[in-house]
Amino acid sequence: CEEAEKKEYRVWSPFRSKLAAAIARGVDNCYVKPGAKVLYLGGSAGTTVSHVSDVVGPTGWVYAVEFSPRSGRDLVEMSKKRPNVVPIIEDARHPLKYRMLVPMVDCIFMDVAQ
Repeated sequence: CEEAEKKEYRVWSPFRSKLAAAIARGVDNCYVKPGAKVLYLGGSAGTTVSHVSDVVGPTGWVYAVEFSPRSGRDLVEMSKKRPNVVPIIEDARHPLKYRMLVPMVDCIFMDVAQ
């Protein structure tokens, strides 16, 4: 008897995530898909980043940039459970500071506080 694969089901609220809201409203071209490399600017504590990680799957990557040290700590902790997430604690306005950590990506999602 083989051990059953563990599945995790989570709510992705469109009231708490702009990307979830766009998908729920039927966005036509969503480049966040299995196998994609995503640069996520404004990763915060990583809630939506974790959902993007699930969408891109084990063959995709999420490069999550967050400026706040407090939110960045949460992002780093979340990334320890998701090997396809690369947390980057840096100011998204200065890509030259983190350019060596991010390869060419398929899409950029920006959720940066003003």
